[in-house]
Amino acid sequence: MERSMQLSSPVVSNPETSQTQPLYPEFPGITATDAETGPETVTSAFAALRTATRAVTQFYDLVLSPTGLKTTQFVILQAINAAGEIAQCDFAREFGIAVPTLSRRFGGLRKKELIQIRRGERHGERIYRLTGKGEEALRQALPYWERAQRRLRTALGNDDWDQLLDLAERVRKAASQAEQLRTDNQSSATLSVVGSAA
Repeated sequence: MERSMQLSSPVVSNPETSQTQPLYPEFPGITATDAETGPETVTSAFAALRTATRAVTQFYDLVLSPTGLKTTQFVILQAINAAGEIAQCDFAREFGIAVPTLSRRFGGLRKKELIQIRRGERHGERIYRLTGKGEEALRQALPYWERAQRRLRTALGNDDWDQLLDLAERVRKAASQAEQLRTDNQSSATLSVVGSAA
């Protein structure tokens, strides 16, 4: 049975000014005119994934709220705990997070004294590990995380849950491949310009 994802914001138009209004405030580029030109604009992979991600994050944040941790903070603590310790650059690369964004998130956890930092052997390398307080926070939050997992899995059903995890990994790989193609195309274009100039 197929499930379609409905984006919550309606199409908005202003007949007095004949101007189109954004369908979704968070996606200002999607307008009523875009919707008329074809459904592919509204059902783009970005919009669908972003909307689903926000809904899931909101749900996990709600379940985790008694622990004082956000979903993003729990995931960081869990990943660092599993690794023992990890360099910030390696964490950013593995989870596809921009270094400046990760620095802010790590900074918040350091202020809470949940993680600690040491300098690595490479120039500018920062390596993080959990503090005792961080280990305790993770331990106390784990039952709430598992509760969120069970609730979402029950709502989806086991088959859709498994397919979701598989599809998410495939989407991640496809996005990485698409990014690499863009990089390769840019490199080829640069070489062509250089060759022409020569």
